[in-house]
Amino acid sequence: MPQEFLERPPGAAFFLILSYEQEDILFELKAMGEKRFSKILYESVLLPKWTPDETEREFAYPGRWTKVLSFKQRIHREELVEKKRECLEFQTLLQKKDQSVLLIPGYVTSHNIVIAKSKDDFHRMYLFQGVFGETVYHFSRGQLVVPNTAQNYFREKEVSYFFNTLRESYEFNKFKS
Repeated sequence: MPQEFLERPPGAAFFLILSYEQEDILFELKAMGEKRFSKILYESVLLPKWTPDETEREFAYPGRWTKVLSFKQRIHREELVEKKRECLEFQTLLQKKDQSVLLIPGYVTSHNIVIAKSKDDFHRMYLFQGVFGETVYHFSRGQLVVPNTAQNYFREKEVSYFFNTLRESYEFNKFKS
């Protein structure tokens, strides 16, 4: 009988969703992100406005601009907790200049796209240290699929297009160092 082995999967592509009001915040976050994480590999065009879900409404007042920054650094999936904590530090700092700043880290793999959240919900998996993971896309038969539980934001055409392109880039570069 074949034996089962535990194996660490390849690194995931790390990204950050940024909602903000003041344009200079974007430049400040980019500088902070490149210093802390790595070089920015991709930056989305302006995307539809981030709409908070029920679990975010008590603390999130998103700005009118939303972008996604993807970093060159690959992360192991368990590092999402650390990335969420770092993003909360950045968010607190940036909210002193723009109260609408909201940072949502996530990662892209061959099979799914996951974001980190700080509040529990029926479709989120608890990771540790107060951080939950939520699958917002999965890939089936070469197609990007949005689960019924994902926010409507992820159904927006421009958002789906960007994440599909990000996943294609991940697949193309998966085994390159």
